[in-house]
Amino acid sequence: MLEKLALFELHVYRLKESDYYKQMEAHIKKSKTKMQEQIDSVDPKLEIPSDDAYLRKSYGGSWQYNEIIGFLKFYKYGASQIRCEYWETDSLHKRKTRKKKFIQKSSNFCREPFSKRDTNIDLAKTMKNAVDHCDVILKKKNRYIDKELFKNTVDYVAWRDVLS
Repeated sequence: MLEKLALFELHVYRLKESDYYKQMEAHIKKSKTKMQEQIDSVDPKLEIPSDDAYLRKSYGGSWQYNEIIGFLKFYKYGASQIRCEYWETDSLHKRKTRKKKFIQKSSNFCREPFSKRDTNIDLAKTMKNAVDHCDVILKKKNRYIDKELFKNTVDYVAWRDVLS
C-alpha cells in the first residue's frame, strides 16, 4: 500500500458567509416585524426586545461552524502526488440543519504531481493549484471553500520538510 500523509483540511459551505448573514438579517427583520404586529394587536404600547440573539440562534447561529456541508482533506499520496478526498453531507438537498452525516464522495478529487527536488515556493504553488482545482469544480455546484487560513499560511510552511 502506498504511503498516505494527511496535510490539511478545508471546509466547504453551501453559500458564502456574506450571503448567509444577509439571509439571516432578512429573517430577523421579518420575524421582528411579525412579532411586533402580534404585540400591537394586544397592546400597541409594548415593544419587542432589541436583543436579536434568540433570533440569530433560531436561524442557525454562526456561519463558520453551522453551514459546513463538506470537507476537502488534502494528503500526500505515494512519493510524488498531492491528492484530495471530498466528504459531503449525505442529504440530497443542502439546507440548514442541525443533523449532518458526512460521507466520502471522492477519494481523489484532485491530483497534483510534485517532485522532492521542488523548492518550498514550488510546493506552495502545487498546494495552491490543488486547492484552486477543487474550487473550480465546487463553484460549478455553487459551493464555497473557506480558504482564509490556507491563504494566510501556505507560503510559510516548510513543505519540503513536511513532504519528505
